[in-house]
Amino acid sequence: MAITLTAGTFTASGKTYEPILTELLFSNKTLNEDLVTLADDIKSTTEITEVSATVTMQAYTSGAPTSQGGQTSVGTVITPVKLMYYNEFDPETLRFSRYGRDMKKGAWNLNLGEFETVVLDLYNRKISQDVEAKFWNNALAATKVSVAAGANTTAEKAYVAGITAGLFDGLITRIIWNGGAVGGRINVVGTTISATNILTEYGKLYAAIPAVVLQNTEEKVRIYAPYSHLQFINQYNVNPANFTKPFVVTKLGEPGQTVFFQGIEVVFVPMAENQMLAALPSHLMWATDLASDISMMKIDFIANNRQDMFVKHIFTIFAHVMLQSTNVLYL
Repeated sequence: MAITLTAGTFTASGKTYEPILTELLFSNKTLNEDLVTLADDIKSTTEITEVSATVTMQAYTSGAPTSQGGQTSVGTVITPVKLMYYNEFDPETLRFSRYGRDMKKGAWNLNLGEFETVVLDLYNRKISQDVEAKFWNNALAATKVSVAAGANTTAEKAYVAGITAGLFDGLITRIIWNGGAVGGRINVVGTTISATNILTEYGKLYAAIPAVVLQNTEEKVRIYAPYSHLQFINQYNVNPANFTKPFVVTKLGEPGQTVFFQGIEVVFVPMAENQMLAALPSHLMWATDLASDISMMKIDFIANNRQDMFVKHIFTIFAHVMLQSTNVLYL
Protein backbone atom coordinates (compact mmCIF):
# COMPACT_ATOMS: atom_id res chain seq x y z
CA MET A 1 0.00 0.00 0.00
CA ALA A 2 1.42 3.37 -1.02
CA ILE A 3 1.72 6.45 1.18
CA THR A 4 -1.13 8.71 0.12
CA LEU A 5 -1.70 12.43 0.46
CA THR A 6 -4.94 14.34 0.73
CA ALA A 7 -4.05 18.02 0.50
CA GLY A 8 -6.13 21.04 1.37
CA THR A 9 -7.19 23.62 -1.26
CA PHE A 10 -5.46 26.98 -0.98
CA THR A 11 -6.83 30.36 -1.98
CA ALA A 12 -4.69 33.40 -2.73
CA SER A 13 -4.77 34.42 0.92
CA GLY A 14 -4.56 30.89 2.27
CA LYS A 15 -2.34 30.10 5.23
CA THR A 16 -0.91 26.92 6.65
CA TYR A 17 -1.25 26.09 10.32
CA GLU A 18 2.32 25.35 11.30
CA PRO A 19 2.09 22.38 13.72
CA ILE A 20 1.29 19.03 12.13
CA LEU A 21 -1.01 16.94 14.30
CA THR A 22 -0.03 13.31 14.30
CA GLU A 23 -1.37 10.12 15.82
CA LEU A 24 -0.77 9.44 19.49
CA LEU A 25 1.47 6.42 19.87
CA PHE A 26 2.82 4.37 22.73
CA SER A 27 6.59 4.31 22.66
CA ASN A 28 8.33 0.97 22.37
CA LYS A 29 8.55 0.56 26.15
CA THR A 30 9.74 -3.03 25.95
CA LEU A 31 13.06 -1.96 24.43
CA ASN A 32 13.29 1.64 25.64
CA GLU A 33 12.84 0.69 29.30
CA ASP A 34 14.68 -2.67 29.25
CA LEU A 35 11.57 -4.58 30.29
CA VAL A 36 13.00 -7.82 28.88
CA THR A 37 16.49 -9.04 28.09
CA LEU A 38 17.81 -7.78 24.77
CA ALA A 39 20.10 -10.27 23.08
CA ASP A 40 21.58 -8.53 20.07
CA ASP A 41 24.45 -9.40 17.76
CA ILE A 42 22.67 -12.63 16.85
CA LYS A 43 23.12 -12.87 13.10
CA SER A 44 22.00 -16.46 12.57
CA THR A 45 21.72 -19.77 14.41
CA THR A 46 22.65 -19.35 18.09
CA GLU A 47 22.37 -21.72 21.03
CA ILE A 48 20.83 -20.39 24.25
CA THR A 49 21.77 -22.59 27.22
CA GLU A 50 19.85 -23.12 30.46
CA VAL A 51 21.44 -24.89 33.40
CA SER A 52 19.76 -26.46 36.44
CA ALA A 53 21.10 -28.67 39.21
CA THR A 54 20.00 -30.95 42.02
CA VAL A 55 22.06 -31.70 45.13
CA THR A 56 21.66 -34.48 47.66
CA MET A 57 23.18 -34.52 51.14
CA GLN A 58 24.43 -37.95 52.23
CA ALA A 59 26.17 -39.51 55.15
CA TYR A 60 29.93 -39.53 55.11
CA THR A 61 31.66 -42.74 54.19
CA SER A 62 35.37 -43.46 54.12
CA GLY A 63 34.77 -46.01 51.40
CA ALA A 64 33.59 -45.44 47.85
CA PRO A 65 30.85 -42.75 47.81
CA THR A 66 27.65 -43.01 45.77
CA SER A 67 27.08 -40.32 43.18
CA GLN A 68 23.85 -38.44 43.88
CA GLY A 69 22.29 -35.27 42.49
CA GLY A 70 23.33 -33.87 39.18
CA GLN A 71 23.39 -31.02 36.73
CA THR A 72 21.33 -30.58 33.61
CA SER A 73 22.27 -28.32 30.72
CA VAL A 74 19.71 -27.73 27.97
CA GLY A 75 20.60 -25.88 24.77
CA THR A 76 17.95 -24.31 22.56
CA VAL A 77 18.91 -23.26 19.06
CA ILE A 78 17.26 -20.02 17.92
CA THR A 79 17.43 -18.18 14.62
CA PRO A 80 16.00 -14.66 14.46
CA VAL A 81 13.50 -14.19 11.63
CA LYS A 82 14.41 -11.57 9.03
CA LEU A 83 11.50 -9.25 8.27
CA MET A 84 10.80 -5.97 6.55
CA TYR A 85 8.37 -3.09 6.04
CA TYR A 86 8.24 -1.48 2.60
CA ASN A 87 6.25 1.38 1.14
CA GLU A 88 6.42 3.59 -1.93
CA PHE A 89 5.45 7.22 -2.51
CA ASP A 90 5.79 9.90 -5.15
CA PRO A 91 7.43 13.17 -3.98
CA GLU A 92 5.84 14.93 -6.95
CA THR A 93 2.49 14.86 -5.16
CA LEU A 94 4.05 16.76 -2.23
CA ARG A 95 4.72 19.76 -4.48
CA PHE A 96 1.01 20.66 -4.41
CA SER A 97 0.68 20.55 -0.62
CA ARG A 98 2.19 22.30 2.37
CA TYR A 99 5.23 20.05 2.00
CA GLY A 100 6.18 21.86 -1.21
CA ARG A 101 7.01 25.07 0.67
CA ASP A 102 10.49 23.98 1.78
CA MET A 103 11.50 22.34 -1.50
CA LYS A 104 14.48 23.99 -3.19
CA LYS A 105 13.90 26.02 -6.32
CA GLY A 106 14.22 24.16 -9.60
CA ALA A 107 12.07 21.53 -11.32
CA TRP A 108 14.60 18.83 -10.53
CA ASN A 109 14.42 19.45 -6.80
CA LEU A 110 11.90 17.34 -4.90
CA ASN A 111 13.63 17.10 -1.52
CA LEU A 112 11.38 15.79 1.24
CA GLY A 113 12.06 18.36 3.96
CA GLU A 114 9.12 18.65 6.35
CA PHE A 115 7.52 15.50 4.97
CA GLU A 116 10.52 13.41 6.00
CA THR A 117 10.97 14.95 9.43
CA VAL A 118 7.30 14.67 10.42
CA VAL A 119 5.36 12.16 8.32
CA LEU A 120 8.06 9.55 7.80
CA ASP A 121 9.15 9.91 11.42
CA LEU A 122 5.58 9.02 12.43
CA TYR A 123 5.67 6.07 10.04
CA ASN A 124 8.95 4.96 11.62
CA ARG A 125 7.51 5.11 15.14
CA LYS A 126 4.39 3.28 13.98
CA ILE A 127 6.58 0.41 12.78
CA SER A 128 8.43 0.29 16.11
CA GLN A 129 5.10 0.07 17.90
CA ASP A 130 3.84 -2.67 15.58
CA VAL A 131 6.99 -4.75 16.13
CA GLU A 132 6.59 -4.44 19.91
CA ALA A 133 2.95 -5.51 19.77
CA LYS A 134 3.86 -8.56 17.70
CA PHE A 135 6.76 -9.42 20.02
CA TRP A 136 4.16 -9.93 22.76
CA ASN A 137 1.22 -11.25 20.71
CA ASN A 138 1.95 -13.20 17.56
CA ALA A 139 1.85 -16.78 16.32
CA LEU A 140 2.92 -18.74 13.29
CA ALA A 141 0.17 -20.55 11.39
CA ALA A 142 1.85 -23.88 12.19
CA THR A 143 1.96 -23.03 15.91
CA LYS A 144 -1.75 -22.16 15.89
CA VAL A 145 -2.49 -25.63 14.50
CA SER A 146 -0.20 -27.32 17.04
CA VAL A 147 -1.70 -25.52 20.05
CA ALA A 148 -5.24 -26.29 18.88
CA ALA A 149 -4.37 -30.00 18.75
CA GLY A 150 -2.13 -30.03 21.82
CA ALA A 151 -2.65 -30.54 25.54
CA ASN A 152 -2.89 -26.82 26.29
CA THR A 153 -5.52 -25.26 28.52
CA THR A 154 -8.80 -24.04 27.06
CA ALA A 155 -7.78 -20.43 27.69
CA GLU A 156 -4.41 -20.91 25.98
CA LYS A 157 -6.03 -22.48 22.95
CA ALA A 158 -8.56 -19.65 22.74
CA TYR A 159 -5.84 -17.01 23.00
CA VAL A 160 -3.66 -18.50 20.24
CA ALA A 161 -6.68 -19.19 18.04
CA GLY A 162 -7.66 -15.52 18.28
CA ILE A 163 -4.31 -14.30 16.93
CA THR A 164 -4.04 -13.57 13.23
CA ALA A 165 -1.26 -15.79 11.89
CA GLY A 166 2.03 -13.91 11.70
CA LEU A 167 5.65 -14.42 10.69
CA PHE A 168 7.07 -15.50 14.06
CA ASP A 169 5.86 -16.69 17.47
CA GLY A 170 5.36 -13.92 20.03
CA LEU A 171 6.54 -14.17 23.63
CA ILE A 172 3.23 -15.28 25.16
CA THR A 173 2.83 -17.90 22.43
CA ARG A 174 6.35 -19.13 23.18
CA ILE A 175 5.43 -19.49 26.85
CA ILE A 176 2.35 -21.49 25.85
CA TRP A 177 4.10 -23.53 23.16
CA ASN A 178 7.82 -23.38 23.85
CA GLY A 179 9.46 -24.84 20.79
CA GLY A 180 6.91 -27.65 20.70
CA ALA A 181 7.01 -28.40 24.42
CA VAL A 182 3.68 -28.07 26.24
CA GLY A 183 3.90 -27.28 29.94
CA GLY A 184 6.60 -26.06 32.23
CA ARG A 185 5.11 -22.66 33.02
CA ILE A 186 2.79 -22.10 35.98
CA ASN A 187 -0.81 -21.52 34.93
CA VAL A 188 -3.31 -19.31 36.75
CA VAL A 189 -6.92 -19.48 35.57
CA GLY A 190 -8.05 -15.95 34.83
CA THR A 191 -11.28 -14.07 34.35
CA THR A 192 -12.44 -10.72 32.97
CA ILE A 193 -10.50 -8.13 34.97
CA SER A 194 -12.11 -4.87 36.06
CA ALA A 195 -11.55 -2.09 38.59
CA THR A 196 -13.71 -4.10 41.00
CA ASN A 197 -11.87 -7.43 41.02
CA ILE A 198 -8.34 -6.37 40.06
CA LEU A 199 -7.01 -6.82 43.62
CA THR A 200 -8.33 -10.37 43.79
CA GLU A 201 -6.88 -11.32 40.41
CA TYR A 202 -3.46 -9.81 41.12
CA GLY A 203 -3.55 -11.74 44.39
CA LYS A 204 -4.02 -15.00 42.46
CA LEU A 205 -1.02 -14.22 40.28
CA TYR A 206 1.13 -13.21 43.26
CA ALA A 207 0.26 -16.37 45.20
CA ALA A 208 1.42 -18.53 42.29
CA ILE A 209 4.90 -16.99 42.04
CA PRO A 210 7.49 -19.46 43.40
CA ALA A 211 8.87 -18.30 46.75
CA VAL A 212 12.44 -18.69 45.50
CA VAL A 213 11.68 -16.18 42.74
CA LEU A 214 10.22 -13.64 45.18
CA GLN A 215 13.23 -14.00 47.46
CA ASN A 216 15.76 -13.60 44.66
CA THR A 217 18.08 -10.74 45.65
CA GLU A 218 20.04 -10.65 42.39
CA GLU A 219 17.07 -9.77 40.19
CA LYS A 220 13.53 -8.62 40.92
CA VAL A 221 10.51 -10.31 39.42
CA ARG A 222 8.11 -8.11 37.44
CA ILE A 223 4.42 -8.31 36.68
CA TYR A 224 3.70 -7.65 33.00
CA ALA A 225 0.16 -6.41 32.36
CA PRO A 226 -1.89 -4.80 29.56
CA TYR A 227 -2.15 -1.01 29.36
CA SER A 228 -5.76 -0.97 30.59
CA HIS A 229 -4.73 -2.22 34.04
CA LEU A 230 -3.27 1.17 34.97
CA GLN A 231 -6.74 2.69 34.69
CA PHE A 232 -8.30 -0.16 36.70
CA ILE A 233 -5.63 0.23 39.39
CA ASN A 234 -6.17 3.98 39.68
CA GLN A 235 -9.94 3.50 39.80
CA TYR A 236 -9.52 0.91 42.55
CA ASN A 237 -7.25 3.18 44.57
CA VAL A 238 -9.64 6.16 44.52
CA ASN A 239 -12.70 4.10 45.47
CA PRO A 240 -13.62 5.20 49.03
CA ALA A 241 -14.69 1.64 49.83
CA ASN A 242 -11.10 0.47 49.40
CA PHE A 243 -9.50 2.03 52.45
CA THR A 244 -6.27 0.10 51.93
CA LYS A 245 -4.08 0.83 48.92
CA PRO A 246 -2.37 -2.43 47.90
CA PHE A 247 -1.29 -0.80 44.64
CA VAL A 248 1.41 1.81 45.27
CA VAL A 249 1.50 4.39 42.48
CA THR A 250 4.21 7.06 42.46
CA LYS A 251 4.30 10.17 40.26
CA LEU A 252 0.77 9.49 39.06
CA GLY A 253 0.35 10.73 35.49
CA GLU A 254 3.90 12.09 35.33
CA PRO A 255 7.10 10.95 33.61
CA GLY A 256 8.75 8.23 35.65
CA GLN A 257 5.44 6.94 37.05
CA THR A 258 5.78 3.56 38.76
CA VAL A 259 3.26 1.01 40.02
CA PHE A 260 3.95 -1.68 42.62
CA PHE A 261 1.88 -4.56 43.93
CA GLN A 262 3.14 -6.32 47.08
CA GLY A 263 6.56 -4.83 46.39
CA ILE A 264 6.64 -6.08 42.78
CA GLU A 265 6.84 -3.54 39.98
CA VAL A 266 3.97 -3.69 37.49
CA VAL A 267 4.94 -2.74 33.94
CA PHE A 268 2.42 -2.15 31.17
CA VAL A 269 3.02 -3.58 27.71
CA PRO A 270 0.87 -4.39 24.65
CA MET A 271 -0.42 -7.68 26.02
CA ALA A 272 -3.90 -9.02 25.42
CA GLU A 273 -6.67 -8.12 27.85
CA ASN A 274 -7.26 -10.39 30.85
CA GLN A 275 -3.70 -11.66 30.63
CA MET A 276 -0.71 -11.18 32.94
CA LEU A 277 2.75 -12.60 33.31
CA ALA A 278 5.04 -12.73 36.35
CA ALA A 279 8.65 -13.40 35.41
CA LEU A 280 12.24 -12.34 35.87
CA PRO A 281 13.28 -10.06 32.99
CA SER A 282 16.32 -12.24 32.31
CA HIS A 283 13.98 -15.13 31.45
CA LEU A 284 12.27 -13.16 28.66
CA MET A 285 14.45 -12.52 25.62
CA TRP A 286 14.14 -10.26 22.59
CA ALA A 287 16.76 -11.65 20.20
CA THR A 288 17.87 -9.61 17.19
CA ASP A 289 20.85 -8.76 15.04
CA LEU A 290 20.94 -5.08 15.98
CA ALA A 291 18.31 -3.36 18.14
CA SER A 292 18.58 -0.08 16.24
CA ASP A 293 17.55 -1.85 13.01
CA ILE A 294 13.93 -1.56 14.11
CA SER A 295 14.02 2.24 14.01
CA MET A 296 16.34 2.57 11.00
CA MET A 297 14.67 3.40 7.70
CA LYS A 298 16.17 3.75 4.24
CA ILE A 299 14.69 6.27 1.83
CA ASP A 300 15.81 6.25 -1.80
CA PHE A 301 14.68 6.42 -5.43
CA ILE A 302 13.09 3.20 -6.66
CA ALA A 303 15.39 3.18 -9.70
CA ASN A 304 18.05 5.41 -11.27
CA ASN A 305 15.75 6.70 -13.99
CA ARG A 306 12.77 7.32 -11.69
CA GLN A 307 11.89 9.97 -9.13
CA ASP A 308 9.29 8.07 -7.14
CA MET A 309 10.75 6.75 -3.90
CA PHE A 310 10.55 3.97 -1.34
CA VAL A 311 10.92 3.74 2.42
CA LYS A 312 12.17 0.42 3.79
CA HIS A 313 12.87 -1.13 7.20
CA ILE A 314 14.78 -4.41 7.58
CA PHE A 315 15.36 -6.15 10.92
CA THR A 316 15.44 -9.55 12.65
CA ILE A 317 13.53 -10.71 15.71
CA PHE A 318 12.95 -13.78 17.84
CA ALA A 319 11.07 -14.13 21.12
CA HIS A 320 12.58 -16.65 23.51
CA VAL A 321 11.55 -17.73 27.01
CA MET A 322 13.81 -19.46 29.53
CA LEU A 323 13.39 -21.43 32.78
CA GLN A 324 9.70 -22.00 32.26
CA SER A 325 9.14 -23.46 35.72
CA THR A 326 9.50 -19.98 37.25
CA ASN A 327 7.18 -18.12 34.85
CA VAL A 328 3.57 -17.55 35.92
CA LEU A 329 1.02 -17.01 33.15
CA TYR A 330 -2.39 -15.63 34.08
CA LEU A 331 -4.86 -16.27 31.29
